Amino acid sequence: MVYSSSSVLNLNNLCFSPETGTTLCEKLADCYRQFAEIAVAKDSIIKQTVFISALSNSEYYQSKEKLFACAKIFFDELPPTSIIAQYPDNGSLILEIAYIEGLNPDELFRKQNDNSSWLVFQRGDLKMIFAAGLSKSSENGNIKEQSLDAFKLLQDILMEEKMEFSDIIRQWNYIEQITGIDINNNSTSQHYQIFNDVRSKFYQLASFDHGYPAATGIGMEFGGISIDIIAAKSANNKSIFGLKSPVQLDAYSYSKEVLAENNTMSDFCRTTPKFERAKILVTPENTLIFISGTAAIVGQASITQNVEQQTEMTIHNIMSLISPENLQKHGIISSEKANIDHLRVYVKYRNDMQQVKNICLKHFPHIPIAVAVADICRPELLVEIEGQAVIN
Repeated sequence: MVYSSSSVLNLNNLCFSPETGTTLCEKLADCYRQFAEIAVAKDSIIKQTVFISALSNSEYYQSKEKLFACAKIFFDELPPTSIIAQYPDNGSLILEIAYIEGLNPDELFRKQNDNSSWLVFQRGDLKMIFAAGLSKSSENGNIKEQSLDAFKLLQDILMEEKMEFSDIIRQWNYIEQITGIDINNNSTSQHYQIFNDVRSKFYQLASFDHGYPAATGIGMEFGGISIDIIAAKSANNKSIFGLKSPVQLDAYSYSKEVLAENNTMSDFCRTTPKFERAKILVTPENTLIFISGTAAIVGQASITQNVEQQTEMTIHNIMSLISPENLQKHGIISSEKANIDHLRVYVKYRNDMQQVKNICLKHFPHIPIAVAVADICRPELLVEIEGQAVIN
């Protein structure tokens, strides 16, 4: 099954579920078969994400290697790719593809260094970078080491493109066992807090005059740390800015009482998550809103109700965020409403997946929705939703 959506710069999102196949590679190949039936050029793909199930780190890395080999059969040149160990709602594999419709051949450039590859999009004075799967790609190493490695890979790309961390407009942070605890010398350190503190360490190198990126920090079963990003730079410095929530406190303003422990670092410790509730990119054609991973949080407090109530609260938070009233407060006045055109839904427990999906389909019946099992950044939270919205 395939769904599609359209957004800023004609940046489209597709979501595929395999219709045939026994092995993961056969299922991915079937998703590519479905994509090939659509009148879209492979060269216009700027990012793909594959969600799979795995029972161990060893199985995950073996599956990852096989899936990359399968993808290379389909693509002449592999686009930025992430393979994420999050159990998909169909129990096997989900493929998400993002592509730019109407792309001119001279607008997209493929770049690489010794460790990573990425894409550069240039249209007028707007430059964008797409990178995915930034990871050490090893079963060894603790969360701190793997976080440092992933951010160093990201830093090298930004430096190559003469950009800074403050130019990132959308970041996905996949964290193995996100609420897991490392114990060293009788002290505990939470994986997500370690990641946040490493992020703060790198982010201090830039001045975030136009806000932090929109971001998702989400758990995965295996795979260490993996980062995807979209960065953008424009001569018009007023075209990119953060969007504050009327319901939720800025994550970077959280008090210490909602932060976990990290005793693995002395220079940066127990720092806040550095992201905006959404990030806005204004172009001459339209306005794109990158919606961060959102949960049932009011102020800085979790709303610890059942999964149905948490899902409804999460959707309410998103709709309040992109409401005409809130957008007007940020200087966006339009006769058109912001329309959500793509959602990704993370559910803590597999048994809750269908109920959460049904609620989302009730609110958003005509857009692509990918659903996967993932641990959320706080133990009491049961669901997290992210997406994109557009004002034409």
